[in-house]
Amino acid sequence: MTSALSIAAVAAVFLFHGIYSDYFTCVDDAATHASRDACENHLPKELRPLLAE
Repeated sequence: MTSALSIAAVAAVFLFHGIYSDYFTCVDDAATHASRDACENHLPKELRPLLAE
């Protein structure tokens, strides 16, 4: 049971990162804080408070 939960958690992380890869790429490539803040446009409004800095 524990291994199934671990596999599900890892799969969820990979799926989340794959779906929102535009956001993570934008943040990685941002040269300034202003450009990093502009990356929030790639996220749905519900996730912006969780992931945005």
